[in-house]
Amino acid sequence: MIKRLTSLQNETVKKAASLQQKKYRLREGLFLVEGVRAVREVRSSSWTVTAYFFTDLPEDFQKEAQGSDIPYYEVTGDIMKKLTATEEPQSLAALVRLKERSLETVHPERGLILVLDEIHDPGNVGTMIRTARAMNAQGVILLSGSADLYNPKVVRAAMGNLFHIPVFTGITEDALMTFAQKAGWTLVATALDGAADLRDFTYPQKTLLIMGSEAEGVSHSLLEKSAARVKIPMLGEAESLNVGVAAGILLYEAMVQQIGRASCRERV
Repeated sequence: MIKRLTSLQNETVKKAASLQQKKYRLREGLFLVEGVRAVREVRSSSWTVTAYFFTDLPEDFQKEAQGSDIPYYEVTGDIMKKLTATEEPQSLAALVRLKERSLETVHPERGLILVLDEIHDPGNVGTMIRTARAMNAQGVILLSGSADLYNPKVVRAAMGNLFHIPVFTGITEDALMTFAQKAGWTLVATALDGAADLRDFTYPQKTLLIMGSEAEGVSHSLLEKSAARVKIPMLGEAESLNVGVAAGILLYEAMVQQIGRASCRERV
């Protein structure tokens, strides 16, 4: 069914707009996904859409909208700006239910899971989720203190990829260690001191690759608990790399080691 909303004071509009804040996302159990591409990604996944908002509905959505039990709200440009908190919003958005995941559901025999240790910048978090999926990682763990997975900037930067790779949020260091010990995962931390050159490093069969913030790096506690440390060699004058860029380099090397360079070429 399609319903037109024109007032910024409409209760449905105000409820959806409130999801910009984490406390309301948690209270309602919902978050907003913006953009045709991202909405198509969530529709092709196991996540649940509860409503759509649009200023211009794509042709492939139009027939479904007429007979759907899920509400489709046609809204004004000003309403879409309010929902997305952007000056130039895209034409389509969806409300999606939050999904809880447990580390107990992870059972790969080999591979890599990316662990983010207090990565606060939501753009970096979203970018690393997108990169992890592209590089065949088995999942992403957001340790407590990292940006909220459902922050609109994380969702936007992930470009729909968070719906297709397991992402675990709010994981404590103790829970991470328990998971690693029970399931046989090896902690590998990124660091400068006492770290192996990436060109000489062989990833363990089951790797938890820990990325720390650009300002602080991986916490001292996790560095001490890691079985290995790895660094990216740099020949230029830059002091450091953006953490998202660094994660991409490390994940690419892990993918090549896991499936082989020839196999990478065949799959592309």
